[in-house]
Amino acid sequence: MPELASYDDATVFSIFDAATYCMVSASVDGRAVSLPTLHVREGRRLYFHGSQSNALLRAAIAAGEASVTAMIYDGVRLARSGFESSVAYRSVVAFGTVSEVDPADASRVLTMLVDAVLSGRSREIRAPNERERHLTLVVAFDILEASAKVSAGPTADDESDAASAVWSGVIPARTVHSAPFPSFDGAMARGDIEIPASVRDFLAVSSREESGVLAEQVRRIDPVDARERASIAALLDRLSWEIDPFSEWADPRHVTASAFVVSPRGVILHRHRRLGIWVQPGGHIDPGESALVAARREVLEETGLETVPLFDARVVHVDMHPGPRGHTHLDLRYLLWNDGDDPAPPAGESPEVYWFDMDAAVERAEPSMRSALLAVAKLTASRRGTLEL
Repeated sequence: MPELASYDDATVFSIFDAATYCMVSASVDGRAVSLPTLHVREGRRLYFHGSQSNALLRAAIAAGEASVTAMIYDGVRLARSGFESSVAYRSVVAFGTVSEVDPADASRVLTMLVDAVLSGRSREIRAPNERERHLTLVVAFDILEASAKVSAGPTADDESDAASAVWSGVIPARTVHSAPFPSFDGAMARGDIEIPASVRDFLAVSSREESGVLAEQVRRIDPVDARERASIAALLDRLSWEIDPFSEWADPRHVTASAFVVSPRGVILHRHRRLGIWVQPGGHIDPGESALVAARREVLEETGLETVPLFDARVVHVDMHPGPRGHTHLDLRYLLWNDGDDPAPPAGESPEVYWFDMDAAVERAEPSMRSALLAVAKLTASRRGTLEL
């Protein structure tokens, strides 16, 4: 679609910079071949690397030209018709010249490639040795011509389709990195090597992105009472800090996640082992984990129940309350669905996990949680025939 096209350098470069990898295409022995590979950009030049015997890279060098493409998936764009529906994406196609990087500059480029994957990682690892440099082919691609396409936002439906009672909108997508999993061989087997700065900084960037998404969701909440209104204000303030809002070690005031799990049998509560009160499942958010993923994980760990999100997987309630060790928890509450399975809490978790109808849950829950349950009841009221709470 021509209206989606863009030819300016800023758009082209931004897509290459944001893409995790690209596709290099060239003719190899008369056949069109494409190769997925990591890349890094320097001005109008892209760099790749591979083995010295890589047939495609060698063919591209011999021909002196190639094409390079990259695409970033940003979600789903749902129209009232299949014809207008599509995915949200950013893509770029570039044509240019190819050459082998001078061996004297190869080490510098390889360092750039390492840091393109994880910024700062090159300072924490050893430099390539002579054997590794000899085995590695480093290639430069100079962009001569490029076009980008960006598909985003609501679909452009016909007026007649827009008048139909069909849901339309956008389902955004983003990459979420989970908690780092350490190696257990060599010196790592001692268990005393700390997570390096490059990984901590990388996860901090992920947490800032998550903070922006959550802040947008929370601003849409209509508070049920003054307590939630104050909790939302405190949460938005905490999300604006530079310090990781999800780490219980970064600051005593941090964000947690929990969920109200509903089914035709009611809502799940469990008796907290330490506090002895009836609450919804929830807990801390692990490094690199999204709040929603954390809430579903906590439900599974504490009740044994598999769940799916309701209400567009957004935050439905916020509560600020004291935690252990003098901490303050800013708790994000989600609404999740289960078909009404029997709870099966794993060993070591509270064995007292039950379904309650809403009235019984409000009566059983500790006072500070009752407004949250009333918020859940309000949200599910329009679907009462389905949820039967």
